[in-house]
Amino acid sequence: MAVFCRNCGKSLADDARFCSGCGAQMQPPVAPPPYYYPTTTVTRLVRPRAGRMIAGVCQGLANAYAWDVVWVRVITVLLTVFGGGSGLLAYIIFWIVMPEEPLMFPPVVPPPPGVPPPPPYQPPS
Repeated sequence: MAVFCRNCGKSLADDARFCSGCGAQMQPPVAPPPYYYPTTTVTRLVRPRAGRMIAGVCQGLANAYAWDVVWVRVITVLLTVFGGGSGLLAYIIFWIVMPEEPLMFPPVVPPPPGVPPPPPYQPPS
C-alpha cells in the first residue's frame, strides 16, 4: 500500500519513519483491532402483553433471542405431539417461571400553572 507524507505529499516506503523530503516524523502503523464477534444483549425473559397467543411464552422466547415466533411455536407443537408431551411440560414451566411484562402507564402531566385542577369524580345519583 502506498504511503504518503502528510506535510509534503511525497511517496514513501511502507517502513519509513521520517519523510525524506521534509523530515516530518511518520506515524507508526497501527495494527487493526482484533476481530471480535458482535455481542448481542439478551434481554430478560419476559412474557409480553402484546402478540401472544396463550400465555406469551413462545413470543417471549422469540423476542429475547431474536428468533421468528412462528418457528418457536411450531417447535413447541412438534415437541408436544412427538416428544411425549415434553413441549407442553416445558411450556407450563416457562409459564410459571417467566414474569409477565410490566404495565406501561403514560406519564402523569401536571396541569399548567394557573389552571385549576379538575373536580373530583362524583358518581351519578
